[in-house]
Amino acid sequence: TGPVAHPMTPEASIKKIHIRDGYEIELVAREPLTMDPVAIDWDTQGNLWVIEMADYPLGLDGKGQQGGRVRMLEDLNRDGIYDQQSLFTDSLSFPTGILTWRGGVIVTAAPEILFLRDTNMDGKADSREVLVSGLSTGNQQLRANGLRWGLDGWVYCASGGHHGNYGIGTKLRSRAGETLVGSRDFRFRPDTGELEPVSGPSQNGRNRDNWGRWFGTQNMRPLWHYVLPDHYLRRNPHIAAPNPTQLVVTPLGPEVFPASVPEKRFHSFNEAGHFTSACGGMFYRDNVLWPEAAGKQHAFTCEPFHNLVQHHLVTDEGVSFSAERDAPEGVLDFFASEDRWCRPVMTRTGPDGALWVVDMYRYMIEHPEWLPNAGREELLPHYRIGEDMGRIYRISPVDSAPFPIQDLTQLNTEELVTALDSSNGWLRDKVHMLLVWRGDEDSKKPLRHLLSTTENPMARVHALWLLNHFKALSAKQLISSLNDMHPGVRENALRLAETQHEPSVIASAAKLTDDPDAKVRLQLAFTLGAWQSPVAGTALGKLMTQYHSDPFMKAACFSSGTPHLPALVESVMLASASTRADLNGSLAELALAVNAHSSLAALLEPVFYSASGTYTLDQMQAALQITSMAARRGTDLSAIAGKHEGLAAILSEKGSSLSTAIFDFARESVLSQSADLDLRVAAAKLLARDVRHSSEALRVLASCLNPRQPVNLQKAALEALGTTRDASVSSVVLNAWITLSPSIRQVALEVLLSGEPWSFSLLEAVESGKEVPLDALQQGRLLRHTSKRVRKLAEKALTRNTDRTQIVERYKTTLQLQGDPGKGKSIFNQTCAACHQLGGMGKELGPDLKTVVNHSPEKLLSNILDPSRDIQPGYHAYQCELTDGTELYGLITNETGNSITMKKTDGSVHSILRKDIESMRGGQLSLMPDGLEKGLSHQDIANLIALLRLGGEAIQ
Repeated sequence: TGPVAHPMTPEASIKKIHIRDGYEIELVAREPLTMDPVAIDWDTQGNLWVIEMADYPLGLDGKGQQGGRVRMLEDLNRDGIYDQQSLFTDSLSFPTGILTWRGGVIVTAAPEILFLRDTNMDGKADSREVLVSGLSTGNQQLRANGLRWGLDGWVYCASGGHHGNYGIGTKLRSRAGETLVGSRDFRFRPDTGELEPVSGPSQNGRNRDNWGRWFGTQNMRPLWHYVLPDHYLRRNPHIAAPNPTQLVVTPLGPEVFPASVPEKRFHSFNEAGHFTSACGGMFYRDNVLWPEAAGKQHAFTCEPFHNLVQHHLVTDEGVSFSAERDAPEGVLDFFASEDRWCRPVMTRTGPDGALWVVDMYRYMIEHPEWLPNAGREELLPHYRIGEDMGRIYRISPVDSAPFPIQDLTQLNTEELVTALDSSNGWLRDKVHMLLVWRGDEDSKKPLRHLLSTTENPMARVHALWLLNHFKALSAKQLISSLNDMHPGVRENALRLAETQHEPSVIASAAKLTDDPDAKVRLQLAFTLGAWQSPVAGTALGKLMTQYHSDPFMKAACFSSGTPHLPALVESVMLASASTRADLNGSLAELALAVNAHSSLAALLEPVFYSASGTYTLDQMQAALQITSMAARRGTDLSAIAGKHEGLAAILSEKGSSLSTAIFDFARESVLSQSADLDLRVAAAKLLARDVRHSSEALRVLASCLNPRQPVNLQKAALEALGTTRDASVSSVVLNAWITLSPSIRQVALEVLLSGEPWSFSLLEAVESGKEVPLDALQQGRLLRHTSKRVRKLAEKALTRNTDRTQIVERYKTTLQLQGDPGKGKSIFNQTCAACHQLGGMGKELGPDLKTVVNHSPEKLLSNILDPSRDIQPGYHAYQCELTDGTELYGLITNETGNSITMKKTDGSVHSILRKDIESMRGGQLSLMPDGLEKGLSHQDIANLIALLRLGGEAIQ
């Protein structure tokens, strides 16, 4: 069978593209000049370099034959339309990104990043240098890409999507050596081979704004901001940071507004009409399309499945951003094509100030790996249709000709510096590169002049970084920039100040604790960690106590905390009780890790000492933080004092001791019916840390598992029992099972599933006939357990048919049945709501189902019955065992240099220090378990599919 839609000529296709009113689109390159374009960049002469992934999706021969190309396009008559091409190189392995560099090009072509040059001027690449190797290969949509120049002189790359085992073991090699990157993005210096991980990963596109802030994109996430740079977080391995990213465009899988007729869907649970293939999220960096507006930026994200590019108005919001569609775009997105072959995969701000759009132009953009068997067979003849096509467009305001692209090679050094005073981001970046490559010392004087005279704050930022590169940035210039009128300049001046140690610079920086801009304050919190000065410590303490409720500010302060610990402790001790309660635990953990006895004693004394023998809620909460920290380190406070004579002596001098008084008070509070409920809850959680009276503590906590006790106290008691690692906990919980309400039972199950001996006891109870209703997700967790004996017993106690292919075949008769979406609602609540949302019901753990009206019933059936056949990036299941015996099961949502973030099946999020991980396994199976059909009839499945295809209308 042929395609359901046929390709259009470039002239016909461009007429089917709807552009926002007031703008016009023109075709600047088309086949045969370019075919299969996926990435572009311009060189210093204004020529357009194009990456062509001609081998997508499975190789030229369908068996992996490499066929990627680099092509150079020239505009001979300078009319803005390219009229000549030359093939620079071919036979590359699925290339994804390009950066023009020192007369050649850098190309990402996993498993390598290559530097290609033409040394004999014949238009062909004859020099090939491997800059980086070891990149993950696998699915072509998930490979490293990007290649964007940073203000700091590094080249940044997106690592691609989530790979098996979350890329934990990914090591990259360069001339500087081998670097463990894991699943993070990375940056490198092409000239030296230096390479290091950065926060990530972004699946497709890692771009920045004019001020050096970085952003990423992934499928259902059109744009996120990297708030916490990884190189700062790595400075403090003792404190787990939160997820370093902030979603800018919300919600997950936001709506798109296409002009094309919806396609038949074969893969994923992402519905038609919403982002499912977001790529190339980019900030527009000029004022040709829009005049500059303070606090406002414009971003574009491609959505090739829906044949469109969406535009967002991005607004400053605290340390990060928020975004919304611009109202004038109405019912169609900024760029929306009726031509279903139109596949925009990248946008760039051109050297002319226009918006450039790269259209791969293919019948099929989905990768076969994501398709079910039936879908793959149906589309097999069409995988490569369109391989001989490709278009590149330019969008600009109506009746405003973009300014011509300059030949920068004709400019001398002073003229290049003058060119920095431009509104165009690409031009400033390329001039910046040229000045670095030339290494001309004569550039210092005009750079100083530019810094002191230009009214363009973006030009001042480039001048600062270039003067720093030439080691010509004075303390006076830096201090002046720290007081600049524009927050972006102050932010960059702080970054550059980290290598300067003059007291006047530190003092000027420290005054920015009261800066009105949150991003400047965040950068200050990072920068203060570069100095040992008491002035810096005082400033950091002020920031921490004032902004500790912001998790990003708190993480930034702790990243700088080690050299300033005494000052931080002093500031916190003078703060409010609630502030102390929030910060004490983390500060104590840091103090213990670096053997700072005086600081540790100062933190412990006001928490554990009470002349009256009674304690406040803040003291109880602070004590819980500190004792939990000790437990994570496999010890308790008495043992800590015993091993640290200095700490014991300091506490003794203060007339204090790490006595049992607070635990006695906690025990009394838990048992007291008249005590404040919040106090009883805090006391229950603290009581589990009373290691010297553990039996009594267990007895008191067990007494809370009583329907006469408040629900919050029962939950707190269960959570506290789960932190003890005591073997008897399983019998305590199972003995109380019959009295527990449904909501409490879910907490109890989470506790039992969090430890190996408890999981085994749970299965023993199930096997013996105890009625413990385990849902499919919980059963799947036990069947995949890290413990062999647990897996073996689970296979015995829980019936399971592991041949998923046969089950899918057996249930195909379901597709002949008429489904009832109304009845499908109860099936959804029973089977799916533990992980998915639909029509406002369910949990946000797996992908939001929303409307699936255009999914094929065959694919829905396959996804329901064989979920690990097609796992979306980011939804692989992992089991993580901690050094204290705790077992976590869920999704890895992020990774930093010193921690990972897991989202458990109950929806809770946990940041885990790498040093606390005993083992981790997974990454090959979906979090969605096998066996969902258990207890469901063929008609039940038909009803569920009918509901999913209505998108929750029956629920609403």
